[in-house]
Order: sequence, then C-alpha cells, then structure tokens
Amino acid sequence: MIKAIIFDYDDTLVQTRKTRYTTIYKLSKEIFNSKITETEIDEAWGLPAEAFLLKLFGRFSKDIDSLWSLYIEYSKKDWNVPHSNAFDFISKYQDSFKFGIVTSSSEKVVLRELNELQINTKLFLQIQGSEHTEVHKPNPKVFEPIFSLLNIENIDKNEIVYIGDSPADYESASQFGFHFLGIAHDDRHVPFFQKENIAFVRNFIEIETVLIYENHFG
Repeated sequence: MIKAIIFDYDDTLVQTRKTRYTTIYKLSKEIFNSKITETEIDEAWGLPAEAFLLKLFGRFSKDIDSLWSLYIEYSKKDWNVPHSNAFDFISKYQDSFKFGIVTSSSEKVVLRELNELQINTKLFLQIQGSEHTEVHKPNPKVFEPIFSLLNIENIDKNEIVYIGDSPADYESASQFGFHFLGIAHDDRHVPFFQKENIAFVRNFIEIETVLIYENHFG
C-alpha cells in the first residue's frame, strides 16, 4: 500500500524545459552576446544547479554567485507553468498521502516558483533541492534525506513511489528501493520506458487512475 508519493519537479510537476529554454536563450544573447543551442542546453539539463549554470555559461564566467543572480533575475521574467492537474491532484489527496519533492534544482528556485504560482508549500513534507545532498540523481543515495523523514512517519521504502520523467529518475528511485512511475508529458523518454518495461502515464489524470483506482502498487 502506497503511503507516500515523492515527485521530481522539473518537467514532472512544472513545464520547466519549455519555460527555461526561453530564459536561457535570452540570458545568453543579452548578457553574453552569444547564441546558445538547444543541444548545449540538453547536455546540461538535469545537472545539479551550480553544475548546470557552469556547463552553460562557465566559458564566460566562473563566478557562480553572479551567474545565479543573473539566472534568477531572468527566470523571474518567465514564470514556470504547472502541468495540468498536477497541484490539484496533490491538494485533493493531501490527507491520503505524504508528499515530497526531490529535485536537482535549487530549493530556493523551487520555493520561489511555487510561491509565484501560489502553491501551498505545506502540502509537502519536504522539498529537497540540490543543496540538501552531495550526491544527485542517478545516485540512489540522493533519497536518503527525505527517506529519513518518511521513516520517522513509519513509512517503509515499499510504501513509497517516486514519480519522474527521466531515466535518471527511474534508476535512482528503483535502486534505492522505491516504486517508480514514469510520467511522459511528451515523447522524449517514452522509448526508454517502453524498452525497460517501466510503468508510465501521460498526465495526472492517469496518475490518479493508476494509484487510486487501480491500486497499481498495492
């Protein structure tokens, strides 16, 4: 029986790829007078926050504090957009499950975006960002901090499902001992899920069907 649901953040709960690619294009052009390519962003995508910025802009500056300030300034101009029904699902089932977020993004960015979207952050037992651990997905140890909190609530690994959109999400969660449910808002990782015979859904309506009505991991 599932008692806790942990989500990836970027491209699982919110449409970060679509939103932040636009942000990065603008920042690169206006600040560094450079045209960054989609391939370059793809190569950096999913890295821990600081490594992500250095991968994109390290050839122009190694000053991570300055890069952070610029990135946050530009991000504020392009508000992130939730995936349909994502936070409605969490609100609806807040009394049925413990919810958490584990992401490679910075906690301060996630909190700012959730506040912009007027999402109640108290819906989550923990919002764990890149600052919380020295390891990151696909290393399964990334889940140790949030699991220690869930364990205090007498929730075991086999009572937890991690929902994410990428191979790294699957590899880290399954190796740690959690159940995993993929979510494919687009076709990017569908071939991987299909090849590895990984359960996945297309949207949050289907998540409700799989977890609540079908009790897939029960």
